[in-house]
Amino acid sequence: MIRQRNSHAIIRFDSNTIGAREAAIIAEEAYKAIDAAPRGKCMVIDLSRCQSLSSMGLGLCVTLANRASETGLRPVVAGMNVQLAELFRLMRIDRMFTTATSTADLERLLL
Repeated sequence: MIRQRNSHAIIRFDSNTIGAREAAIIAEEAYKAIDAAPRGKCMVIDLSRCQSLSSMGLGLCVTLANRASETGLRPVVAGMNVQLAELFRLMRIDRMFTTATSTADLERLLL
């Protein structure tokens, strides 16, 4: 599900696992949301409903972060479980994002 909040683009991964099929579906809509968001806002990937990411899911996260940065948005990741947070850290993908570790952190970013 993709929505706008205070002009920030919020991309929620609604599937338990993000594989090739899900990544392709999410990417198409996410690109539109990123391109429509004004510069200086955030692009948030909400992983609170996602338990695991395939290589395609990880690749999608990297692609979305790069596209957001190129269009002047701040890439943010929120709602990661312990396993996903560790995967992001091991793959060094965490360096591409601001991580919102709590709802309060995310709320501050979206003001």
